[in-house]
Amino acid sequence: MSYNNKGFTLVEVMISAVILFSALAIGTLAYRTSIRAVDRITAHVVIADALPGIMAIVKTEIIEHKNQGDGHCGNEISYAWNSKKIKSSKNIRSSYDEVTGGLEYGRFQVVLNNIELTVTYERGSRKKAARYEYQELSWLG
Repeated sequence: MSYNNKGFTLVEVMISAVILFSALAIGTLAYRTSIRAVDRITAHVVIADALPGIMAIVKTEIIEHKNQGDGHCGNEISYAWNSKKIKSSKNIRSSYDEVTGGLEYGRFQVVLNNIELTVTYERGSRKKAARYEYQELSWLG
């Protein structure tokens, strides 16, 4: 009897199927991990990009004598902040006015505030919150 060997045996097909599906599983895992890393990096970049504008808003609101606030910066960024007075100066009788370039007379105090800022990035089901703490100098008039 003569056997005609044209094709693969069942064992050879099963071994190649195991190798193929193992490679696919490893590739899928690597792809998911890279997508998560990209999402985390995107959240950090978006928050870092919005931070200077948010800090300017906080400074303006502190000048308007607010001690806390919250808001949105676009559709994906929200923030909340609290301010606590650390130190204040004695009364100052005159100060430099940045708008007019001259001296402004009256009673002023310089106040050093500690700011706690929480910035939240939310896109779809992904959410990333970052907390910042810094000091801001303001005038009371």
